Amino acid sequence: MATTCDETINSMIESAPEKTAAMEQQVTAIEEEQERLAEEAAAIEECVTDKAKDELRAYLEGPKLAELSLIYPPSGLFGPLYIVFGPTFGVIDYDTGNITDWVYRQDIIPAPIPPLPTYVDQYSYVPNLNFDGDPTIIELAGDFDFGNDYITHPLGIGASYGLDPLYDAYQQGKNTILGNKQKIEDSIDVFRRYVT
Repeated sequence: MATTCDETINSMIESAPEKTAAMEQQVTAIEEEQERLAEEAAAIEECVTDKAKDELRAYLEGPKLAELSLIYPPSGLFGPLYIVFGPTFGVIDYDTGNITDWVYRQDIIPAPIPPLPTYVDQYSYVPNLNFDGDPTIIELAGDFDFGNDYITHPLGIGASYGLDPLYDAYQQGKNTILGNKQKIEDSIDVFRRYVT
């Protein structure tokens, strides 16, 4: 026997509190998962990527600079060797984050007339050349890249482990559940006006 629309609507009204309570539990579970993801991402950044970045910076400004200064000493044409870190050095981001945005430069003396450059790049990261085999740079850059990828890897690009994208996906799910919950709660009063 078919139910009337009044019976269906009354059933929806009666089940609404149970549905919204279940949705509230889902939201709580999502928030707990988001908290875990945020803690893990912060831990990787603090204990892995930040440390790799700091160690590489110290190495590049210390022993590596000393080593390269012997290869590229100041002369009548060039000033002392120095390092320049770019804006994406040590940034946690899937597209722009890296630890290889640096270059060793020497100023040209006397400085040429613009638009010619006033410096020459002597040594920098070249992809797939393993930093001329320097094991310290290879290891630290690899560790930073691993941590950066673990935090930022987008969902659906071969894997789903990126902690920040997972957090965002949970937020979208949470927003959807909250929107649905609000609609069900609002439907009780509206629907009651039209059923007997």
